[in-house]
Amino acid sequence: MNSELIPLMVVFPLISAIILNVLHGKDKAVRYYGTLAMLVIIAIPLLTVYGNHLFGAHSEISTSPQTGIQIPVIDLAIEYTFSFLQRVLVIILAVIATFAVLIHSGEKKASGSYLSMIMLSIAAVSAVVMANDIFNMFVFLEIAAISQAAIIITMGRPDAYKAAFKYLMYGGVAGASILIGIALLLGTFGVLNITDLHNAMAGQMSNPIVLTAIGLLLIGWLFESGLFPFHTIKSNLYSSAKPDVGALLQTETKIVLIAISIVLIRLFGGFSNMSAVMLGLSLITLVFGGIMALVQKDFRRLVAFAAVSQAGLVGLSMGLGTEAGVSAGIFHAVNDALAMSLIFITIYVLYDRAKTTEFSKLGGLLTKAPTLAFLQIIGILAVSGIPPFNAYQSEYRIIDAAFSSGYPELGVIVILGTILTFVALMKGFYLTFLKENVTITAKDRIFMTNKIPRATMLALVILVIVCIGIGVYPSPFYDRISDAAMLIVGGW
Repeated sequence: MNSELIPLMVVFPLISAIILNVLHGKDKAVRYYGTLAMLVIIAIPLLTVYGNHLFGAHSEISTSPQTGIQIPVIDLAIEYTFSFLQRVLVIILAVIATFAVLIHSGEKKASGSYLSMIMLSIAAVSAVVMANDIFNMFVFLEIAAISQAAIIITMGRPDAYKAAFKYLMYGGVAGASILIGIALLLGTFGVLNITDLHNAMAGQMSNPIVLTAIGLLLIGWLFESGLFPFHTIKSNLYSSAKPDVGALLQTETKIVLIAISIVLIRLFGGFSNMSAVMLGLSLITLVFGGIMALVQKDFRRLVAFAAVSQAGLVGLSMGLGTEAGVSAGIFHAVNDALAMSLIFITIYVLYDRAKTTEFSKLGGLLTKAPTLAFLQIIGILAVSGIPPFNAYQSEYRIIDAAFSSGYPELGVIVILGTILTFVALMKGFYLTFLKENVTITAKDRIFMTNKIPRATMLALVILVIVCIGIGVYPSPFYDRISDAAMLIVGGW
């Protein structure tokens, strides 16, 4: 079905980005339009029926009318695909982005340019999720990288400028790698549609050009997903942003990780060496991210590395390449994006009040902010896979998928990596809320007099409810995701 609402998931955020940029400086108008736009962005995927949308399509023929010779039927148009999986990913993105917009709108000054870049990133990531055209996917990956760097630059601090500059520099290399890989495939097989490429490359995995393209695309996958050796670039990006936007950025990264992984599996799922590379580098990311989180002296950087570590867990599950591994990886990406966003937003409250997240300047805040401490510990338990929270449902499925695939050692490492993440996050909680620090009496008064803003509290409560809801009753989500994974892997 050629659903006309599908492109609105990309077009409307783009239009909103332009409008918000024009409204910059008019605080009330920025707040009202930003909130209204996010409600529309959430509503569109809920109202859109499943199907495809073709841009610039023309009538297809399978037989030449002059000669009667059979020719391949290919989609020469740009194609967007929208199914249950795309709906889930786009809605998760829209919800976390809505929290970021509402939190920013509650601040003293609302920046139209800032919200404009958030809208641009929503449009770009939504397009990456739906694109069934590998070049169109590349274009929006580049737009996403630019918009994310712009969000960081608005922080106006030297460390933010440095993080954005590094991100764009490495992104230029990764983007060129993806583009060259696409050019090789286009030059060899003559098509850009992912479904057509899959059909054209059947039996071609030993082709040197295909092998080169796989290597180049894997480099792009590693960067866009924040996996080793690019894990420090992503962690710097998260920690340099305001923590509420850090929640959005890590959500976008996990969604892009899933989107590109699906493309790689659809195109090259029959190539075992690619799976080995994905598994190995994801495993390194899982372990290194947890270790780096453990040694941090700033809560924002600690949570940033924890988010990177969890991305490694998602990549590891996708790298298994099995139906169980792919479904568990997608499910964990959704669960971790929600649970990690909960932690990031609690860090935002800390940062907003104390103007710092350095452990040496925090401490003893349990009695000053018990509600915040309670909400944060729920987030920590959820991310760490403790029942009855949502990540438990996906983490044990990842472990089961590893054992079922004949890699019991990976299952053991996943358990150890999860424990490492839990210890790192609990260290941050202890140093912030439990350990006494007599040097922060002025900040004590801030915590005693300021309540959590309503928009922020709403975001936290919704995330807690969703994390518990999916943890207790995962079937409506996981069963449908498993069906999608069967189709993704079924081609091989």
